[in-house]
Amino acid sequence: PLGDKFGKRIPAFLSIVDTALTVSLKTWKQAELQLNHRPGVDGVGDLETIAANLHSGGDPHNAALTYWETAYLALNAYERFARVMPQKAVGDNGQSRIWQLAVRHLTHPHAWVRLSAARLIGAYVAMGDPSWMLEAESESPVEETAEWEVPVYTGRPKYVLFSASALKQIAHGLIVQLSSRFVSPELGTQIVKNLYFIARCFLTAVPQNALEGTGIEPVADASDDDSDSDEEAEQSSVWTKERSLSWLINRIGSLARTEIIRGRGLTEKRTYSFRWFAAVISLVPPTLLKQSAYIMPIVSPLYRTTQDTQLPSQPITLSGTTKSPTEQIDELKSLANDVIKLLQTRIGVTEFSAILVKVQSHVSQVQSQRRERRKQLAVIDPELHAKKKIRKHESSRRRRQEQMSEHARRRTRIVVRRAYGDKSSEK
Repeated sequence: PLGDKFGKRIPAFLSIVDTALTVSLKTWKQAELQLNHRPGVDGVGDLETIAANLHSGGDPHNAALTYWETAYLALNAYERFARVMPQKAVGDNGQSRIWQLAVRHLTHPHAWVRLSAARLIGAYVAMGDPSWMLEAESESPVEETAEWEVPVYTGRPKYVLFSASALKQIAHGLIVQLSSRFVSPELGTQIVKNLYFIARCFLTAVPQNALEGTGIEPVADASDDDSDSDEEAEQSSVWTKERSLSWLINRIGSLARTEIIRGRGLTEKRTYSFRWFAAVISLVPPTLLKQSAYIMPIVSPLYRTTQDTQLPSQPITLSGTTKSPTEQIDELKSLANDVIKLLQTRIGVTEFSAILVKVQSHVSQVQSQRRERRKQLAVIDPELHAKKKIRKHESSRRRRQEQMSEHARRRTRIVVRRAYGDKSSEK
């Protein structure tokens, strides 16, 4: 408990948190905007890199990140306040502006701030109910403002983040987090939890005829194109409140496919995407899950992953355990197969087989188109074609070396086990 004396200081505490987050938001967004206006500069990506280097000799006085520690402490303090005194944080006397500021900080360049914002949003949704989304729709709408400003919300404070548009904004922030190169296991897990709750909310807005399987939502299927950017995925999936769940599934599916196409063997985004897929598959009714707008964005990256031969560029260490590139891709393929089995159980083997045939046909068609583009590139730009060919050969050589190393490690373990086994049997 925070104690009785703290009750008198709550207004001052809330004012400090509000001011800290407001200053942080304005400073970083304006700096990001200035960077984006420079030719050849990616404001978001560059600020992320700067933030990641702050603890390894980077400039701690960079203007865009001057207040990252202030924001980090403010978010942590308010999370503790929300858990200890939920009636003051979430409810009719809640602080709608602070919650809106927390959503904006989901895309802060610093990983610690992102994690704190995601945890705070997790605390908020844990105190809410998915049915609040339908109730929140009758409240005061939130107007669009500049990126460093927070709109005035005049509805009931407990509904400030439960309207369909607010939940979409949160989902977008979480997807941006998942798209980053700096996703820790703790942040990845929190993202999956938050996105699962948002999926529960979006499910309440799905029309009854779609739930019964009598209405097919006319949403463009993102798996039917070869787009590998979030902007194209955004355009390929039309968003409305009724289609919000299929929109979210399309965005996560697009993120997973992007890692396959451009990730150079990375596995982190797909790992968390597939975990979220498993949760959503268990949540969504089979009659709805069978519809193309829902199932195709899920099956496409799962199938492509089971056929993937790219290896991560280097081992990773998580919780003191080092995993080789081969172990990373094997674990991801195992996870993909588990999700596929769960999907087969939910919709039936026959339905799944029909979907899989469609995906396989599409993948084969895309591969054929890529081969044609490579042939054209060899004529149009021989230098670029040669670079891509060299990179492909290097990837194949590294994959063979990793497989040989993994085979040698396994043989060593077998020899050691046999040696120790023989000694124990002699005793």
